[in-house]
Amino acid sequence: MVLRFAKLRTSATIAAVSVAMVCGLTHAPSASADPGPAGRGTIVARLTGPGAMNDTIGQDDVFGTDLGVLWDNGHGEILAAFGDTQSINGWSLLYGDLFYWRSNVLLRSRDHNLANGMTFTGHSGPVGHAKRLLKPTSREITIIPTAGVAINGRQYMSVMAVNHWGDPGTWKTRFSGLAVSDDNGRNWKATNTFRPNWGSNRKFQMSAFLKEGGYVYIYGTPPGRAGAVYLARVPQAQIANLGAYEYFSWGKWVPRNTDAATPVMSGPTGELSVAYDRYLGKYISLATRDGVLMRTADHPEGPWTSGVNVVPANDPYSGYAPFIHPWSLDGPTLYFTYSISLGYQVYLMRLPLRK
Repeated sequence: MVLRFAKLRTSATIAAVSVAMVCGLTHAPSASADPGPAGRGTIVARLTGPGAMNDTIGQDDVFGTDLGVLWDNGHGEILAAFGDTQSINGWSLLYGDLFYWRSNVLLRSRDHNLANGMTFTGHSGPVGHAKRLLKPTSREITIIPTAGVAINGRQYMSVMAVNHWGDPGTWKTRFSGLAVSDDNGRNWKATNTFRPNWGSNRKFQMSAFLKEGGYVYIYGTPPGRAGAVYLARVPQAQIANLGAYEYFSWGKWVPRNTDAATPVMSGPTGELSVAYDRYLGKYISLATRDGVLMRTADHPEGPWTSGVNVVPANDPYSGYAPFIHPWSLDGPTLYFTYSISLGYQVYLMRLPLRK
């Protein structure tokens, strides 16, 4: 997620690639036999970078980025956490790089009209610069957001600490953890909720959150895009207490035993988001798998359908990380952010649904 964009060394090249991504790469939706989706997902607008609908270069100092993890902050605002972010900074030239890199940033939105895109209205940081939220140590390359949730006025964000990038779709982590903010995402601090990347904690190095019935459900995968999906849950007020977690194991909930967790969705599954769609009356999941795979279920723990491909891997090419927009769960169109490696930008996508 971090080094793809760095390989493009001129702003002209990036701008040309970015324009190409929104011209002629989306096809008309085709019908699907799977309940839920009524066709393919298509691009609505490019949200970041050169020529995007938002001036993220001038207003946020964001030239290239990925992810766009979305959650409702509980106060009429969407928080969007982005992964490795790059901007043009003359000082970086001293180190032989055109772009200045920072691990993660957060932008904000109050836009309910997603049919023409998603407008950002602010960020966490000084004027003109979305600041880095969490700084990696010398023992990892970067800190990547994977999920977010608001609980009792506090914001919680799941992150993974990446210490090695491998071939496409593979990477290693030192740990996953939970960060908390008491000022609506402006400043973050780590909690004691750490999972080192060994043993059964490897099942929860990447996360998706679902807030339901007084619990937060945590859908976990190993680092990369090859693993299955495991499930934990915790009372909302205890989210920072690993001792209060229980794990879904062969149809039952087992307290405090990560070893017991058994898959609820098959692999290979990459970046994942989960929500309850009120229009469909179903729990839905979007995940990276040969593009975007959509699954549905009647209960948070499943059983989940095997899923249907709603965005092919080559249209748009090099896409990954579909994150559901929580304000699009009441109607026949589902919206989600989607990262495109070629050009290293984040887009808003739409997916037609049928009951």
